[in-house]
Amino acid sequence: MRCGRSKRSIARRSSLQLLVASVLLVGCAKPAESIAPTIDRQLSDLLELLPGQYAGDAPKRMIPGAEMQRLVHRIRPVNAPQFGERVLYYQVTRDTVEGPILQAKVFLFATEADRQANTMRALVLEPSQAESLRSGDPADWRSLSPDRLMSFPETCHFTWTRLESGFLGEGSGKCSYDSKAFGQTIRPEMRYRITNDAFEFEETLLGEDGSAIVTTGGPLVAQRQ
Repeated sequence: MRCGRSKRSIARRSSLQLLVASVLLVGCAKPAESIAPTIDRQLSDLLELLPGQYAGDAPKRMIPGAEMQRLVHRIRPVNAPQFGERVLYYQVTRDTVEGPILQAKVFLFATEADRQANTMRALVLEPSQAESLRSGDPADWRSLSPDRLMSFPETCHFTWTRLESGFLGEGSGKCSYDSKAFGQTIRPEMRYRITNDAFEFEETLLGEDGSAIVTTGGPLVAQRQ
């Protein structure tokens, strides 16, 4: 009788251990299962915060100590399925939003369900391409092919993380590409920061010898208009 009770007791303990192990395994699986909704929610918040018009001063030719100029940054969503599901157009002009276009990019945001972070790629438009988009006509966007824009290696993506006051977008730190303009391999260091009040950007282009070819000399702030 004593031996029988011992066997039943061992069986009950084994069943209890299996139950505890199952609960622990389910508990460990929950964070992995819940990351997708969190990432999606953060992307929605980011895409709601980024669009707008911002203005601030920056050195001409991105050379510290150079004469300053007024830059207007305009970020807006565009309906361009050929680029992806979530697409923003980023344009920088001098003095006013109607001024000369100094820079134009298409921001492409990753939307894969299994992604572990919110990443973004940038494509660069030629000045003539950017000028053709000034009217904002959807037909102009539909006729723009991604193959006609300057692209970068996959390592040149940005990762956006939530801050207490907004979001920070940083380069991967592994980006490099051959630049025709500078005749050498360039390694960019770039950072964006967006809040309710301002858009901050920081950029340095390093040459093959590791020295800065052009740089903002630190973060430049453009206030939301």
